[in-house]
Amino acid sequence: AEDSPHEFSANVALTTNYMYRGITHTSSQPAIQGGSDYGHSTGFYAGVWASSLEFGAGDDDTTIEIDYYGGIAGELSNGISWDLGGLYYQYPGTEADAAGDFDFFEVYGSLGYTFSGVPLEPSIGTFLAYSPDFFGETGDAFYVTGELGLSLPMGFGLSFLYGNQSIDKGTDYDHIVVGLNKDLSIFNFDVSYYDGLDDADCNEELCDAVVFTVSSSF
Repeated sequence: AEDSPHEFSANVALTTNYMYRGITHTSSQPAIQGGSDYGHSTGFYAGVWASSLEFGAGDDDTTIEIDYYGGIAGELSNGISWDLGGLYYQYPGTEADAAGDFDFFEVYGSLGYTFSGVPLEPSIGTFLAYSPDFFGETGDAFYVTGELGLSLPMGFGLSFLYGNQSIDKGTDYDHIVVGLNKDLSIFNFDVSYYDGLDDADCNEELCDAVVFTVSSSF
């Protein structure tokens, strides 16, 4: 039978701390997460993803984040992968007078390349996102990353990420993530270290953490 151009998938994860761009969104508490995706052979995709939340500081209403996204992705003839899309973040449960304070939209793009056939098969990538009115109505915001991944013996993967978040009406900060992961049967196990590079901009309580995550896709 001819292969279908349509593909559907789902994912679920349990993590000890939901870190969004280097900052905890669960007050360093565990979170359950999951989503579903649709992909087409042309490269078009769309999906939805959600996570439990715990902002703390008296915010008892915002307990979930729901993300809706779509875009198009592909690979150039020289092996460079690319992705362009848009993403809407929704935070149901906010009080009526605060509705819209948290919700925001951004556009994003990424480029990546894997050096196949060489030791450790290193992969490099960069990601850029822009929002015209970021979380908390803080105005223009840019987020950019540089990433490196290595394939280690025994099926382990090692990853490094540097990220910078700039916010028009907020605090700019830099952070890093170092992660080690491995697939076992249908599960992926990941342990990652998060560090805010300047405690004055991203303090230790919010930005420094060791996070363990187990996930599965099907």
